[in-house]
Amino acid sequence: MLNNPSKHLKMDNMENKIPMRRMVHKIIYECNIVLLVVDARDPETTRNRSLEEYTIEKNKKLIYVINKSDLVPKKILEKWKNKFKSENPDSSVVFVSAKEKLGTKMLRDEIKTYLNSNNIKYGQVGIVGYPNVGKSSIINALTGKKSARSGLTAGLTVGEQWVKLTKDIKLLDSPGIIEPKDEDELVISGALRYEKADDVISPALKILNRIHTFDNTILKEYYGFEIGEEINIELLEKIGTKLNFLAKDGKIDINRTSKSIIREFQNGKLNYHRMNLKKYEQKRTKNIDFITKYLKDFPYINDADQIILHLENIDELGKLNTKPVIGIKELDDAFVIISFSEKSRDTGRKKVEELARTSDIELYSFGDGRIGKHRIYVGVGEKK
Repeated sequence: MLNNPSKHLKMDNMENKIPMRRMVHKIIYECNIVLLVVDARDPETTRNRSLEEYTIEKNKKLIYVINKSDLVPKKILEKWKNKFKSENPDSSVVFVSAKEKLGTKMLRDEIKTYLNSNNIKYGQVGIVGYPNVGKSSIINALTGKKSARSGLTAGLTVGEQWVKLTKDIKLLDSPGIIEPKDEDELVISGALRYEKADDVISPALKILNRIHTFDNTILKEYYGFEIGEEINIELLEKIGTKLNFLAKDGKIDINRTSKSIIREFQNGKLNYHRMNLKKYEQKRTKNIDFITKYLKDFPYINDADQIILHLENIDELGKLNTKPVIGIKELDDAFVIISFSEKSRDTGRKKVEELARTSDIELYSFGDGRIGKHRIYVGVGEKK
């Protein structure tokens, strides 16, 4: 049994990522331009500063590509642009949505302009960044076809991964590497679940400090009281008081308050801007009575797999035309959370786990399956 899961996770990262880091350094060394891709919803956490420094050290043109920019207000994107430019004046910043194919022409033009102005006839462009920020999607959007492969490993040779942008410009995807970070960063990024973290107070304070430094009006508006210059334990106590998070001894529950801050930051409710990101998601209803009515008097309500086996025999459910549904229902002595008609099993699982966290439900049974054309994911648990 692992005594410190986060420690082992970080050691595994170091063992597995060092060869990849060398590969990425080799890519940067060979290229004229480096595209550093970050997630527009949280550029600070998803930027890789060591790769930025190495790119500048090797005198390569650095272009920050802020991907998923359709999910963030333009004025917030501009603030990030100004921040990046103030830190690295010779860099460029381009807003892109690879999924929506927005900003790709601007990025292509930025690449060509730099190469032409420096009389570089045959250009090589490397794309670097953390996993899941959309590096391969950027290549596919630039080229207009599925050229890049995901899941690269250190065993692949660099020459096999070049993709043509034009006859004179080549693009190169790179493995997504995460530099070994302290536990706070792992918690903030979601790489380590906060429920398993040794300390939740420190990452919560870092989140508050980053948001307050970026825009000192956000926290005041979000929590409804004045925020001083110091982001410290006293602020956590004020937030806990506002949320009425009391421990058994009547004092403010600082850990519960900290978990709330981390959870709401990861869910996009507490962020660098006021836009509700959930409006960009596929619409979901929350009423699962049309499903749970078939579980009345069901004797195995504590077993998610048995629930799914039972529901699979309900022809009416398989024939329904419905948008994705995620909801919770108390049945007998259990809380049943059901995701129905999601596009993927993984999305269903994440939605169930997210609803369990926000509802303070500890899940002890999980199951997934299909009912007709609909995917279903079920979690069963109890109140913490």
